[in-house]
Amino acid sequence: MKLPITELWEDKKARIRKNSPFGHLPSWDLFSVIVKFGDDLRQEQLALQLVTQFHKIFQEANLPIYLRPYSILITSAESGLVETVLDTASLHQIKKNTPGYTNLDEYYKNLYEYPSDKYKVAQRNFIESMAGYSILTYLLQIKDRHNGNLLIDAEGHMIHIDFGFMLSNSPGNNMNFESAPFKLTQEFIDVMGGLDSSEFQYFKVLLIRGFIECRRHCEKIIFLVEMMQEGSNMPCFVGGQAAVDLLRQRFNLNATEDEFIQFVEGLVTKSCNNWYTRQYDKFQYLTNGVRY
Repeated sequence: MKLPITELWEDKKARIRKNSPFGHLPSWDLFSVIVKFGDDLRQEQLALQLVTQFHKIFQEANLPIYLRPYSILITSAESGLVETVLDTASLHQIKKNTPGYTNLDEYYKNLYEYPSDKYKVAQRNFIESMAGYSILTYLLQIKDRHNGNLLIDAEGHMIHIDFGFMLSNSPGNNMNFESAPFKLTQEFIDVMGGLDSSEFQYFKVLLIRGFIECRRHCEKIIFLVEMMQEGSNMPCFVGGQAAVDLLRQRFNLNATEDEFIQFVEGLVTKSCNNWYTRQYDKFQYLTNGVRY
């Protein structure tokens, strides 16, 4: 079994370089981008600036929490270039294109050869990325988290893309149907070994430590959002100043550290196999064919 992608990026680079008249040059390189037209990419760019800021916070604290920032170059009001997240397949693609697919836990076990060290590394990568994107999803209120917007890379990380709904806008004219703090389906829990496993406890520890570190540096995040909100017509600021005020509230600054830890544990409980999360996945399948 392998990730349902036609060719790993390094293999593709080697193949193209071999046939390139400039391939012998030491400076030769190859980049992959998505060309976007007809889209205002400013909100996506803001989201990636925030992802980068969270990534730096975790790195500077030496926390093994994974996020994958990627670059966006805006070329006009309705066009731009988006860096490709290499060697990935969406959960939708995995579910649709993997022969005999049953569930994500079995997929990981088959792909990474359970119970090998390779599997343990991939499972750990999944957990550390789940922690990062769970924190991000809650604090920035990122919505539309269907399985077409969740990628798995060759090393087992979960990576979120497409940040068209966040802060104060959500699909369906702000119906806010995705009311769980973050997406934590039974499949994701099973990949982490189940609720009672040491791996799931590791996930919770990373969440708590990550949230605490973000709270320490919350002014960096709030300032960036506040600066971009001023006079902006981006959809994520449809709520106006409330978008900034609610972001500040989500950091729960008045809570003691013990109270904050209990608060984070409550977010996990609310998110676990949440009914609204399951219904949103079903809705996306019925309307857009996105597998769940």
